[in-house]
Amino acid sequence: MSVKSEVSTASILDKACESALLHQGGEADVYELVCGEDLYALKWYHSGCSFEDAVVGRLKHLNIPGLYRIRESGVRDNTPYLVYDFVDGASSADIPAMPVPVALNLLRQVVHTLDALNKEDIHHGDINPSNILLCKSGESLQTLVIDCGIVGPGALAYAAPERFQGKPASEQSDLYSLGMLLFRWIAGVDLLDSGDYNKLAAQALTIDSVDVSSRLYELDCCSAQELSALDSLWKALLRAKAEDRAEDFDELDELLEIALDSIGVGEVTVQTALQKYADEVLAIKMEQKFPIAPKNEFPYRKNGGENKKNTLKIAVLAIFGLILIAMVFLVCVGTKSPDIDETGNLLLQKSRSLESVESGIENQLDSAPDSVPLKMLEDLPTPVSE
Repeated sequence: MSVKSEVSTASILDKACESALLHQGGEADVYELVCGEDLYALKWYHSGCSFEDAVVGRLKHLNIPGLYRIRESGVRDNTPYLVYDFVDGASSADIPAMPVPVALNLLRQVVHTLDALNKEDIHHGDINPSNILLCKSGESLQTLVIDCGIVGPGALAYAAPERFQGKPASEQSDLYSLGMLLFRWIAGVDLLDSGDYNKLAAQALTIDSVDVSSRLYELDCCSAQELSALDSLWKALLRAKAEDRAEDFDELDELLEIALDSIGVGEVTVQTALQKYADEVLAIKMEQKFPIAPKNEFPYRKNGGENKKNTLKIAVLAIFGLILIAMVFLVCVGTKSPDIDETGNLLLQKSRSLESVESGIENQLDSAPDSVPLKMLEDLPTPVSE
């Protein structure tokens, strides 16, 4: 992994005029950046966390429906960061349990996005509720997948067993994570619950022995018909060995379609359920969003201002140097001129005027001129030796 350590002077970070902290996560904090009429999301990684630079570099050139658009990446103040288009939606980690038809439909959307990503030979590697946003689309709901290419196994409660063993993300590991995601959406809680790395790794290795249907029955969140329809999905996704899972995203999509048919839900019924869920739950969550810290507290140092000040000072000093050189030259050449002391006094007055000009220009750095107006020196007499 090699994240670029320098950013362009045209960085979105430096163009931002407002900032607001929206979310504090385990691997990074998320900020809203305002750049004129454009809104961006900034993911500011914590120490020890980062992203796979090769994956992010490829994502910048892709425009896949249901996938976020990365606009910039790099390192600022020794901290990796990502900038992507701001999306007015809610994290699926912040919403209550979904009706089964809603969960199945939304998961199909995610599967279509991941399938398109897989065709570009890119695997997500960190499918979990926080990385799936729900957005209003007309009267329905649309999923948006974010945060591809994380270094490491990602959210441990959703990581496939092989990811704990250091293996890279794959289509099969993403399929396992989708099974965990589906359970969370339906049940409102994680299937595996532990804050200990080793315990979660051990539970993932014995996932075949977990009776998922019984867990859902105990939570009283599904009908008997729904439990039966979901059973084939758990067997295709939540398996310790990668080869025992569904073959690919296409097979999973077929299984999801069959599950919807099995519970007697047609397209019209699904859309009605999505609209109801969006109106009753998502709208409330979106209205509750607010910055968790005062605005304009940028997590990084902005570039540009000090450079302009230094450039201006150098330019003014250079002009003084040229003037002094010209005076020495003219003194050596010699023509009739006023007294040198008088010239020195006038030069001092001009230098004070230039200092005043410099102070005024520093207050308007964005419109700083390339040079100091020379008209201010037109009345300066040229001294010569008697």
